[in-house]
Amino acid sequence: MIQLTERVGFRSAGLIVVILVWIVAVGLACQVPVFRFALERWEADSYRIVIVPGARGELSAAEEEVRAFLQSKGNANSVTVNLNVEIDPENVGESAGATARLFYPPKLAGSDVPAIWSGALTMANARALVDSPARREIVTRLLNGESATWVLIESGDDGKDDYAASEIEKAFIKAEGVLKIPDGVLTVEEAPEVSQGVGRNPDDVLRSKIPLKIDFSLIRISRGDPAESIFREMLLNMEDDLEEFADEPMVFPVFGRGRALEPLIGRGINDENVFEHASYFCGACSCEIKNQNPGVDLLIAANWKAAIAGSEVVVEKSLPPLIGIGALIEGGVTREGPTTAIESGSGFSFRKPWLVVGGGVLVALGLGSILILRKN
Repeated sequence: MIQLTERVGFRSAGLIVVILVWIVAVGLACQVPVFRFALERWEADSYRIVIVPGARGELSAAEEEVRAFLQSKGNANSVTVNLNVEIDPENVGESAGATARLFYPPKLAGSDVPAIWSGALTMANARALVDSPARREIVTRLLNGESATWVLIESGDDGKDDYAASEIEKAFIKAEGVLKIPDGVLTVEEAPEVSQGVGRNPDDVLRSKIPLKIDFSLIRISRGDPAESIFREMLLNMEDDLEEFADEPMVFPVFGRGRALEPLIGRGINDENVFEHASYFCGACSCEIKNQNPGVDLLIAANWKAAIAGSEVVVEKSLPPLIGIGALIEGGVTREGPTTAIESGSGFSFRKPWLVVGGGVLVALGLGSILILRKN
């Protein structure tokens, strides 16, 4: 039977490990704010458009033209829309014309998730699928350096909608006056300083000259706007129960390359909640793995890579490889696995001053914890 003292020892040892891991994680956190890291380094997930031929089993000449249009928008050689086009050869529609069905990215939606939207395979519908005025405005604002663009889907009740907008604007003023860019972010001009000698994390370097600022704005969309009908469906199907709140305003913050968070709804749209969201966007990106962060990528026509590549920062000096936590414990043996993988390269070395200090803190904490355990 395990004695009580042994159980306490096991729990305390586990706590020490948690503390050590937390300290290492904090030490390795990227200082680039979430909104900018997402814009420069997170590729948008691709939606699926499934085409079902009409009753005769094949596409007409006009429908082939629409298919080619959609296919060209998602062509790997000149990506402008994050979508994949598929033709369902096993099914034939009941109507004379072909239909198109839009699905969320596979990473978000399983195989049994229903389509977000479905309609006739016409050029008008195809253009509405991949683009709309609101989405174009979102792209413009984000590439001009906005931290996040907030999309308010109105309820139709002017009182509710105007109150929600006023609370959002109030939070914007507070956020822009209180929040700050995290310390340690390197601009384009400062990028040459990144080297093994100065002990700076390469993930703290901005990758473009897009203005880095804390800035938010609001776009209002009515529920009856036909130009935004498909875009509204993308937003309103992010959660299964959103249709239950059709008479309430909803606001979706959009950041990065068109990534939207789940909405604030009705009374939840207040300056406190909006400010908390703004704080998340402007905080240091502690988790660089995109799919471990909240949000859903929207279907948007934008060549994000080209916009960033036009002013991309290149750090030419080589950097040491990433050392996992296991290496710290086992004396320098690097171990890689799914839990240590990150989307952008990073590295550190014991020659870096900040890590030496961090190592000293780890040792001190370990010794202190052992002494406390012995006293207890």
